[in-house]
Amino acid sequence: MNKVYEEVYLSIKNNKALLPAMPDVGLKILSALNHPKGNAKMFAKIIENDMGLAGFILKTSRSLRFLTRMPPKNVERAVAVIGKRETYHLSLAFLSRTVYQSPNPAIKKYIKEAYQFSTKMAVMAYFLADKVPNVTPSDAMLGGLFQDIGVPAILGALEKYPAILDNDKLRKNCVDYLAPKVGAVIMKAWGFDDKVDLVVNRKNWQLDNEQPGLAELMLIARAHAAIGTPDFKDCPPLFKIPAFHKLSLGELGPDNTLQVLVDSKQELDEMQGLLAA
Repeated sequence: MNKVYEEVYLSIKNNKALLPAMPDVGLKILSALNHPKGNAKMFAKIIENDMGLAGFILKTSRSLRFLTRMPPKNVERAVAVIGKRETYHLSLAFLSRTVYQSPNPAIKKYIKEAYQFSTKMAVMAYFLADKVPNVTPSDAMLGGLFQDIGVPAILGALEKYPAILDNDKLRKNCVDYLAPKVGAVIMKAWGFDDKVDLVVNRKNWQLDNEQPGLAELMLIARAHAAIGTPDFKDCPPLFKIPAFHKLSLGELGPDNTLQVLVDSKQELDEMQGLLAA
């Protein structure tokens, strides 16, 4: 089947309509981030043009993660509380949901499932990032949503391959085979060359870099997000994942999951609800 999967890959590369462009608002926020005089007010003017994004940033600034004595009352103050770079990452994380869309009802179901999983993984990575040097929570959330960014394009291409699309095993195998390749193409096109390693190592459970970082963190988040899904049977136990031993993520609970995620359930649910709203 790999030959057929490569055929699907070529159909994606040759059909630019299947490859998502970075959201315009994201580009404008990036421009503000790189502007010598970029400030919270400039960010707010851009963000407020997208009501959904404005609501997300404002609600996120009022969440338990950024809890302050005086909760922000406007987007400008919210950006000041969160920070400019973190606001950029969180905005892209929110805006990336536009990639997970399809007019085809059959594909829409699978894309919705992919987005729900990605948000769950992203939020878990967001909370674990505090324990990983050189990885910020907002970058971890973005990484969680970027790691499977190629999945919608793959599912869209499979519209012409119903024998694969309608077969759970073949569809999963095709996604697993192509997601790193397609994701890398999208990351390069969006200017995130530093995230290519992240998508290439999707489900590379034995990844064992000398200095663990975002890619390793995402493996742990993915394993936890898969609990309760058909994918969980394909995940190795945590103690068999090199990243688990290299990252000091805290103690395991009675069910062999990280206790910090159990203790943060309220915050996890709150943040996932904001992304999925």
